Amino acid sequence: MTPEKMLRTLWIAAAGACIALSAGTGVAAAEPDASDGAADSSSAESPSGAQSDSPPGSQSSAQPPASDPSLIPEVGQREDDSADGPTSVDKPESTVSASTVTVRRDDAATVEAAPQVAPGTATEDETSTGPEPLADTETSAAETAPTATAPPTVVEPAGVEPAVVEPASVIDQAPAVPVAAPATGEIRSLAAPAAAARPTPGPLATVVISLLSAFGLMPSLPPAPVPVVGIPTQPIPGTSSINGVTGVKVGSSNVAIPIGSTTYTGAADWYFPTQADGTVQAQGVMLLQHGFLGSKSWYSALAQDLAERTNSIVVVPNIPSFGFFTCNGCTLSSVAMQQGVATLFVDPSRASLSASAAAAGYQGVLPEKFVLTGHSAGGGLATAAGGFYASAVAPSDNDLLGVVMYDGVSSNGTFAGALAALSALSIPVYQIAAPPQPWNANGQTTADLVALKPGQFVGVTLANGSHVDSLIGGVPIIDFVSQLVIKRSPPGNTQAVYTLANGWINDMYAGVGPANPVYGIYGAPNQYVVLGQAAAVVLGPPPAVDLNDYLGTWYEVGSVKQFFSIGLVNTTAVYSLNADGSIRVVNSGNYLFDGGPQSRIVGTALPVSATNDKLNVTFFGPPSADPPGNYWIVDLAPDYSWAVVSDARGRTGFLLSRTRVVSDDLYRELLDRASVDGVNGWITRTRQPAAAAESNVAVPV
Repeated sequence: MTPEKMLRTLWIAAAGACIALSAGTGVAAAEPDASDGAADSSSAESPSGAQSDSPPGSQSSAQPPASDPSLIPEVGQREDDSADGPTSVDKPESTVSASTVTVRRDDAATVEAAPQVAPGTATEDETSTGPEPLADTETSAAETAPTATAPPTVVEPAGVEPAVVEPASVIDQAPAVPVAAPATGEIRSLAAPAAAARPTPGPLATVVISLLSAFGLMPSLPPAPVPVVGIPTQPIPGTSSINGVTGVKVGSSNVAIPIGSTTYTGAADWYFPTQADGTVQAQGVMLLQHGFLGSKSWYSALAQDLAERTNSIVVVPNIPSFGFFTCNGCTLSSVAMQQGVATLFVDPSRASLSASAAAAGYQGVLPEKFVLTGHSAGGGLATAAGGFYASAVAPSDNDLLGVVMYDGVSSNGTFAGALAALSALSIPVYQIAAPPQPWNANGQTTADLVALKPGQFVGVTLANGSHVDSLIGGVPIIDFVSQLVIKRSPPGNTQAVYTLANGWINDMYAGVGPANPVYGIYGAPNQYVVLGQAAAVVLGPPPAVDLNDYLGTWYEVGSVKQFFSIGLVNTTAVYSLNADGSIRVVNSGNYLFDGGPQSRIVGTALPVSATNDKLNVTFFGPPSADPPGNYWIVDLAPDYSWAVVSDARGRTGFLLSRTRVVSDDLYRELLDRASVDGVNGWITRTRQPAAAAESNVAVPV
């Protein structure tokens, strides 16, 4: 059997398995999958997001390797194009697969605009052959109007001035001004005919579909566009036009992404925020890219919230994670794919995006302003694509407002260059990170972001967060499996993700930021912020430690208990200088009760980092001056009133204070900070019964 026949057999068998597994569900899908062709589509109306996927794989030839943002093809000026439209690379010479890859000439010098395909229309005299579309879920004006945000609680040690992190409340905001709104009858006549809603796949079918999508093997499904009419809006300076959104309609189509000399065509879901009259008066377009092994339906809850709370048209494309069965470079983390995504927005006519939106049922011109977002490897793609875009357009033509990563991971060497290109145009990049864990490369991209943008607000880390905080709520079976495999998402963390991202994005639309926020929550580096049930710490560098200030007496108020510390109370550490410049360490405590059997041990420590935040401590023999060290000061109060100590792997954890007891609020903060700083062990309180005799008081907060 030839390889082609084997692949065809596998494809048909997989499709049959999906149909068999999903038979009998009979529930209307919120975001059905795409069909063949860049203009084909499938959609249904719903506010609740999708649960099915269909990323058609792509097969084609190689693309030019590149990692420099300057290598993206140049495109003509947006406003000065000739009457013939944007210059394209050349016309397609041949087609490998009608649903996946179009082969183009290799001598491409400029971006090829995907052909504009007009969606089908129905006149008032025509009747749709499909069933009536599902009704939109409308929310009340009270739910959608911006409300006063409760100021986040910031716990600070005594003597420290807290930075302002609460956004200004905006309640009575003027709505965006519609331009040339057509009459209702006119809107109805422009709408594409409704198509039948597709059954929602069952749990096992969802898993199969996701796996096929990751390999680029998911076959296309029949079209079912949702009819919506876009109306241009006039932005109001200093505000985000978020009033008036009463629902979200979800349509699906394919989007064509240029990859070197080929074109990858994959399924994409479109989320359209609708007004009470059914029109779309969005203030921008947002790309939301799924993560490694992910699929567009996993992010339906996040996409819907973004569309509704930021009044943005959100597009979520499927891109394979593996390139075994697709074209060279047609994968999530390839530089060519990231350049291709940038090209979608560099093209002055936005031809490919416009064709995809039209195929999903959108009638009108897409807004020019846009935001790039993504989870995990999708966040890396969003940042890299933003960098390629920023390098390809003149500052006066820039429409990119910012980049938001949901625990983004970059792994192909484009991150530093992308940040430099984005910074040159003052385009912000924000990260909502989880603590270091294997699925986010142990926080390496977050650490790089902090190091490459020193002193700037670049995001937060959610306490006790999971790498999958952002996708919870999309598909129940995926929610369950992802938390089982990766880490449980604590209550409140997903809502905190929504609150943070929506605030930042609305500030981007308003033209403000950390210095003058209207909607967003920001803070100083390493500041602690409470977000309802969740908490976060503003991203910042490791502490620079003045050893003279660090010396003295510390009391352990909590720790990951080790075999020798079980039952130990009144645990105390006293640090002082030795004559040779090393640090004398004296650890002591009582077993079981105050005045009980005493434990005491003396050791020596040496710093192994330039900032003195990492030391080697030994109780037997001289300490080593070689990194990485076994005593890491991962967090430290500005006034040295408390400290969090761990090691290179996060297996140990010590919460230290200058007083024997601390308030419950401060203890909770220290626990959260330890989580953010990568402490993996279970921390429990350390009793200090001697405090009663010494009459110490809690640190005021």
